[in-house]
Amino acid sequence: MKKLLKLGLALSVLTLAACANGGANQQDGKIDIVTTFYPVYEFTKQVAGDEANVELLIPAGTEVHDFEPSAKNVATIQEADVFVYENENMETWVPHLLESLETDKVDVIKATEGMLLLPGGDEEHEHDHDHEEEGHHHAYDPHVWLSPSRSIKLVETIRDGLVGQYPEKKDAFEKNAAAYIEKLQALDKEYTDTLSTAKQKYFVTQHTAFAYLALDYGLKQVSITGISADEDPTAARLAELTEYIKKYGIQYIYFEENASKSLAETLAKEAGVHLEVLNPLESLTDEAMKQGADYISVMQDNLKALEKTTTQPGKDILPEEGEVAKTVYQGYFEDSAVKDRSLSDYAGDWQSVYPYLLDGTLDQVWDYKAKLTGSMTAEEYKSYYDTGYKTDVDRIKIDGKTMEFMVNDQSHKYSYKYVGYKILTYKKGNRGVRFLFEAMDEDAGNYKYVQFSDHNIAPVKTGHFHIFYGGESQEKLFEEMENWPTYYPSNMDGMEIAQEMLAH
Repeated sequence: MKKLLKLGLALSVLTLAACANGGANQQDGKIDIVTTFYPVYEFTKQVAGDEANVELLIPAGTEVHDFEPSAKNVATIQEADVFVYENENMETWVPHLLESLETDKVDVIKATEGMLLLPGGDEEHEHDHDHEEEGHHHAYDPHVWLSPSRSIKLVETIRDGLVGQYPEKKDAFEKNAAAYIEKLQALDKEYTDTLSTAKQKYFVTQHTAFAYLALDYGLKQVSITGISADEDPTAARLAELTEYIKKYGIQYIYFEENASKSLAETLAKEAGVHLEVLNPLESLTDEAMKQGADYISVMQDNLKALEKTTTQPGKDILPEEGEVAKTVYQGYFEDSAVKDRSLSDYAGDWQSVYPYLLDGTLDQVWDYKAKLTGSMTAEEYKSYYDTGYKTDVDRIKIDGKTMEFMVNDQSHKYSYKYVGYKILTYKKGNRGVRFLFEAMDEDAGNYKYVQFSDHNIAPVKTGHFHIFYGGESQEKLFEEMENWPTYYPSNMDGMEIAQEMLAH
């Protein structure tokens, strides 16, 4: 499927874009911009103002994830001056498109450039799709536009991208963006003021697109599956839903569109629950836009809908499937599952993450952690990890038998043997395993004893690790709990490492 799409795009560019006449910019002096779906269109239009013709590629009612550009679509993009999209986890077809475009002729702006995304998952919609290859699984959650505070960053990125390509229009773009950002800041304040006093922080939704909204405004999104807005559930599913709804006293379930009258009446009668709309704003119809609907007005409607839940006291709501199972990565395992490992599990060329903490690359990670856990502020997390990551070993190269520690371009290379493992129990009750190695060189000094911890407990090629080393003994290293220098592959850049950290 993907190969056919890629081939089709390439042929489209060759056959249709060659016929381009330069687009409208040669006729009216304006920039021609093609955007993918509604939020990207709206934000770009607000920034560009009268300086550009902004086109919306994906029409209302078309699923953004499953959209496949036609030959005409490809030609339109190739003929444009600028192509703006949100993120490849949303517009999943964009990477193939970009491989086929002549990007020296059309500038490409990724609105989420420089933003870290939450881990994704399977997303349920109110439509049935049979796309086994791609489906609706996101490696990372792209729905950042549903948080007003993060929409500001999207607008800023689009602004900066346009200014970079058209510096002569800098004043217009910055003035337009500033005016719109002021409106978004007012919307952000409205959300903050309203939801900061929420009596019920949990809301139940059929479309799990609101993780960023929940995170930024102190709410908890709870997913409910196996229910569609346009058809009644089976008797068995209705019984399950009724039990779940009554158990937690759920008063509202949110859908991405108005539910059928039949479904609303059935759930009201059997479970005593009401149905409301939370619009994911992936599209707006021409009719809605003609009537004055836009991003801000729809987000205000969403806030009013949420208030129906948040103004009423309620219980903490767990997902239907119950609490998430504890994992080995989190430090929960049986002793019998721990197996010996070899140095080859850690083979590779590794870089310290400490420089990325110092230069601010990881700051978004601390902000996410603060909001996700509530146990420390972002500044406190940064201080905690500063202690943890601190090291003068910039790089470590490992093969099956040796480790080479690089300190200020000075090499310290020794041969090692595996000497076992140690299971440690932490204050929180979870546990970890350190795998122990010992240098066979008498002059290894401070690198004589080495311990690895990578959240794995059996042989597997690691993706990153924490390391402990010293010249006294393995037992002495067991006492070290505050400093755990951390390493990722040297071919990853700082943002890739930060995104990987957030994913785990």
